[in-house]
Amino acid sequence: MFGNKLLNGKQLTEALGISSSYLYTLLKAGLPYHQLANSRKYYALDEVEEWIMQVGFVKKGG
Repeated sequence: MFGNKLLNGKQLTEALGISSSYLYTLLKAGLPYHQLANSRKYYALDEVEEWIMQVGFVKKGG
């Protein structure tokens, strides 16, 4: 994980070209994230892209 670039939710939506509402859809489906106690969620871009390809999600409107 430490070799990956960590992004916050806004940065992730921009990197993937998706809307924030679609990000929540992905989270409900099991999108991997990292979080310290009482902090925001952070996402490893490589890990997220791999997960998306494994589960077969496609990009929906931005």
